[in-house]
Amino acid sequence: MDVTPPTPSTASDPPVAPRADREHAVAVPEVPEVPRTSGGRRSAVLLQAVASISTLLQMVVFAMLLGRRDFDDYSVWITVTAFLVGLGQAVGVERVLVGRRTFAQGLAAARVLGLAVALAQLAVAVALGNLPLALCSVAVLAYVGWDFARFASDVADAAAYLKRDVVVLVLQVAVVAGLSLGDLDRSWLPLAWWGVGAVLWTWFTVTLGWARAGTGSGLRSLWEDRREAAPLLLDAALAGVPLVVALALARAQGSAGDASEARLALTLLGPVTVLGLAARRLVYRRASSGRLDQRGKVVFAVAVLVVLTTCAVLLALTRTPLYGWVLPGFVGLSWAAVLGFATNHGSLMAVMLPAAYLRAEGRSTAVGVARLVATLAGLGTAVLLMPVDSPADVAWSVAAGSLAYMALMWVLLLARPRPTAAGPTTSIG
Repeated sequence: MDVTPPTPSTASDPPVAPRADREHAVAVPEVPEVPRTSGGRRSAVLLQAVASISTLLQMVVFAMLLGRRDFDDYSVWITVTAFLVGLGQAVGVERVLVGRRTFAQGLAAARVLGLAVALAQLAVAVALGNLPLALCSVAVLAYVGWDFARFASDVADAAAYLKRDVVVLVLQVAVVAGLSLGDLDRSWLPLAWWGVGAVLWTWFTVTLGWARAGTGSGLRSLWEDRREAAPLLLDAALAGVPLVVALALARAQGSAGDASEARLALTLLGPVTVLGLAARRLVYRRASSGRLDQRGKVVFAVAVLVVLTTCAVLLALTRTPLYGWVLPGFVGLSWAAVLGFATNHGSLMAVMLPAAYLRAEGRSTAVGVARLVATLAGLGTAVLLMPVDSPADVAWSVAAGSLAYMALMWVLLLARPRPTAAGPTTSIG
């Protein structure tokens, strides 16, 4: 029996009415209000936690099992995967969370973008000369659709997604651990990890009745949403460029292990990413019904400071003997790298609020322009720092782009009065 995915609700937020205040905005149907449940919110946070733990585990496992050059390749490949998946989130998850598209429209668009991401990943693997990673790229097709569904669905459904994600993670770890005990060439272990995921994500998709969301409906959804989606696609496409370029330069210009040391530093910030992405989900839903009140702004400012401080503390652990004991051969980060990566994450948290407002208000072109300028700032910093031969160079190349993006987004928001069509102010929590 075909099960049509439900349109996600905005939990306790007021229904999102079609936006007639913008000439080219895409009208969406009103969404019925559903009661807020603390269990659903906890499951949503845990779901995000499992996603981040999965990234942390795979990076730690492969750091221990792969050779340094193979792990450098994987670090570049997985980083490209992460930021390309953001393409699907930009016109999928985020567009649904702010009430501009339905769940079904977002899922169909994510499927089309998944094909583009898989092809791009294949090109990266070929450029690296890594056959196992080229085969892993096929699994991205299944991952993009599943990633959209679990984060764009209603909060009340988070527990079901959480259980499935735990099953996938346990099996991935078990299979890779088992294969590592044999005589298999360990450069093929990433294929085992992603292969297990591809099989299970595809199975979940079929059993949930989403297999019919095909390429045709996805293309139509993207075309209908082209005016606002195109700048957001540009934004997402450029978001990871400074990091990917900096890591590629570190792999080419630095010593073996420099690129993976920098990428591993970002992975260690997984617990902070959990908080940030959970906050994004809440802030984006609030932005669909109006701007935050004074209390909400204070809570957000405190959250930014907490993220910045927590990142610095976590990264400082790489300078302790514990880091080298857990990951033999890794030397840890310099204080310059610690400060650079912490600044990057703090900036990304600070930009979340203006990004949510601008997207909800249909100012997608402004978002795209800000990202373009920020990307140029990050790339320019990398050029100035060449040769990029240390994690600190990678850190500040990325941080420069994030700082520029944060500054531009706040300027764009504050330079224009609040729209009269905006809803009432709301609080966080």
